[in-house]
Amino acid sequence: MPDDRDRIEDLRGHIDAAHAAADRLVREAQVRAEAADAAFRARLRDVPETGWAIGEEHRPASEAPSELQLALRLLEAVRDAVPPDLTAQVAQALRELLLAVRALVDWYLERLDRLAGAGAAADDRVEDIPIS
Repeated sequence: MPDDRDRIEDLRGHIDAAHAAADRLVREAQVRAEAADAAFRARLRDVPETGWAIGEEHRPASEAPSELQLALRLLEAVRDAVPPDLTAQVAQALRELLLAVRALVDWYLERLDRLAGAGAAADDRVEDIPIS
């Protein structure tokens, strides 16, 4: 049993590390988003509340972007807004999380193998069942 407890503690350590990293990243992202929002609002003080763009009703149908184009523009904006160091931190947190999940799966598979091995040893009889 101490071996299982060590593995569980190891798994718990991976999960705690992933949780702490994700929590730290969320806090840092919140601070950066607030700072970026404040800087953006400071640069755009003279923009009217409704903006200078014409409404969709005045735009010719050929110029209206498709839903796919809008989604791609949104993804590009998000990708450009995320700093490279934050991307690296998110990747590291994701790696920690995946390692924790892998450790959990390995532990569970070993447990199933032990249970299957114990069941096979208790009943080694094989019986042919005729199919008619």
